[in-house]
Amino acid sequence: MKKYLLILSTLVVFLYANDATETFDKGMAYLLGNGVTQSKEKAFELLTKASKQGSCEAQYNLALMYYMGDGVEQNISKAAELLERSAQKGYLKAVDNVGRVYMQLLKLDKALPWLEKNAKNGDTEANYLLAEIYVEKEDFHQAKKYAKKAIEEGSLAAKDLWDTYNLSSYK
Repeated sequence: MKKYLLILSTLVVFLYANDATETFDKGMAYLLGNGVTQSKEKAFELLTKASKQGSCEAQYNLALMYYMGDGVEQNISKAAELLERSAQKGYLKAVDNVGRVYMQLLKLDKALPWLEKNAKNGDTEANYLLAEIYVEKEDFHQAKKYAKKAIEEGSLAAKDLWDTYNLSSYK
């Protein structure tokens, strides 16, 4: 009986995932006008459905729609929420952007872990943004650490931050 339930639950998950993928694909077709008449409203409807079914790609693309006000009223907070859901599932485009959007919303504590993840992956701008956050928090030791990395990677903005806050004076 347990074996039967396991097989049945695996089948349901597989079918549900395929449904989300199909719904996502249709939503993107309407968003971009690929093979159908472009309709932001239909795209929004289908991407919302795929998002609720767990599609991280749909969550990411809905986030973009909300962020830009593309077919929906602009709502950057909603965009950040959707980006985070997608990023938590490992969708790399969302991981790359969620910290930046939280920073734009001045939700620095939510931005920090995502930017730290990006910085560990060699993202120069993330190092610079982390330096900015730590300057804002008046943690100049941490600001120096991230600014130094960003400067080493060629960031002129980080050099300006370094000079403006005299970060070389912090140990």
